Amino acid sequence: MISILKNPFYAGAYVYGKSEKRTEIVDGRVLKSYGHYKPASEWAVVLNDHHEGYIGWSEYERNQELLAANAYGKAGGVKSGRGGRALLPGLISCGRCGRRLVVMYAGRGQGYPVYRCERGNLMMAQARCMSFNGFRTDAAVTCEALEAVAPMAIEAALEAERMQLESEARRRQMIELDLQQARYEASLAERRYAACDPENRLIAAQLERSWEATLRRVETCEARLSLSTRFRTSRASARISRPPGIRRVSTCAVVSNCCARSSRTSWRMSITMRAT
Repeated sequence: MISILKNPFYAGAYVYGKSEKRTEIVDGRVLKSYGHYKPASEWAVVLNDHHEGYIGWSEYERNQELLAANAYGKAGGVKSGRGGRALLPGLISCGRCGRRLVVMYAGRGQGYPVYRCERGNLMMAQARCMSFNGFRTDAAVTCEALEAVAPMAIEAALEAERMQLESEARRRQMIELDLQQARYEASLAERRYAACDPENRLIAAQLERSWEATLRRVETCEARLSLSTRFRTSRASARISRPPGIRRVSTCAVVSNCCARSSRTSWRMSITMRAT
């Protein structure tokens, strides 16, 4: 995935000369090494809009900036989470020294997260600036995030309901067309059987079996249409019998439950986007 994000070919550009060969003389011998990547400004050939790309060039450059800032070995930038039970690893910094806070897990079993300013202590034996329990911080950030996305989540739920209704309407239309076709085929088979010579028993028996098969298909289509109608009627009656206030509360509850069940990785991505 990283190689795809870093490849300018997917941005519709043709690039040549991204790496270079280096020659050194060591102890009187010539040593050649390959694969030394150069910065984008030093590429030999760059042809933008060479072909149709999956993303635009501006989006490609933005992705390169995010990838460079996300490198844990470099200072600055908002880092992505690296797993664990904590919600904000790599996303918060110390207010005193500005270093990135690390996450430690204390207690038995899986433990509980503890955010610490550990870099100065590890590199220069300095005293830790701060250390605090991560559960309270994670809970506060989660509440703020839920309040921020609640209006959009309700709109998304309503849009999903609208799309589901449209899908059901298309499915019902397909069933009605199937029923119309089945009835036509049954009527055609009936006319063929009625026009058959009764003395020709072999042909009459074959046409009778064909007629019965079309009638069974008509019954199947009618049963599907009846089931779709009952389901549609039950949904409509439930929607009418439910007061608007209860509908809104239940929608908010569903949204809150969905947000609460979201993975911690999704929260880290949303917080990263807000921070950038």
